[in-house]
Amino acid sequence: MVGALGDEAQAGAWTQESGHGQAIVTGLYSASEDGFDTAKTGLETDYTKGTVSLFLDYGLLDGLTLTAAAEMGAEQSGALPLARPGLTKTQAGARMRLYRSDRLAMTAGIAVIAEDAHGAADRLVDTFGWDAPMLEARWSGGVNFAVLDRSAFAEASVAYRYRIGEGPDEVVAAATIGVHLAERWMLIAQSFSTISTGFERPEADYAFHKAQGSVVYRLNKRWSVQAGAFATVAGHNALKERGVITALWYDF
Repeated sequence: MVGALGDEAQAGAWTQESGHGQAIVTGLYSASEDGFDTAKTGLETDYTKGTVSLFLDYGLLDGLTLTAAAEMGAEQSGALPLARPGLTKTQAGARMRLYRSDRLAMTAGIAVIAEDAHGAADRLVDTFGWDAPMLEARWSGGVNFAVLDRSAFAEASVAYRYRIGEGPDEVVAAATIGVHLAERWMLIAQSFSTISTGFERPEADYAFHKAQGSVVYRLNKRWSVQAGAFATVAGHNALKERGVITALWYDF
């Protein structure tokens, strides 16, 4: 399980065992000096962001896992800070096991997402600027395999987010490949994509695709640490972000 709310909290293809779970605290910093289609949109490109997020995954029943996430952070675009004095994003949901074998897993999940709870000053420079909550329906599938006698896994998910109020709906997708390089070390490669369905309004038509690589080191049976970097590699009406993440994992 890999979770970071800044790049979409990931509800994976494998459910947690009943009574067991995982918590991940992630720190993220990113900056952008350029953007996609900035000449057409006037998108502010002098941008920095720092966030701390918490992701929780808990097996309520066999085959039913509850998820929750919250993010706090600060952003600045040009000379104007985006003052966000509390939670900037929250998410709560659940996923149900559809199929499970020794190699394959599949789940379906639902979630409610609330974001961008900020003031009028923020809306002057916020790329999207909608604070209506969203309902998400997600499918995830995964497979275990081996690479040069090393255990590995691959996971993919796709979701539709329906916005309850003003603003576009979104289609999101994510993919993860993890390889255990040694007993305590794991290498992870990920991609995250978000595409709006707001084609009727220029400001509601956006897409961005991010790539992320990280390394996880298992300290003991319960604690692990993670470090990595990410970049926005394609998109339109979007910033070209570059950033780093660090995370602390706790299995309980």
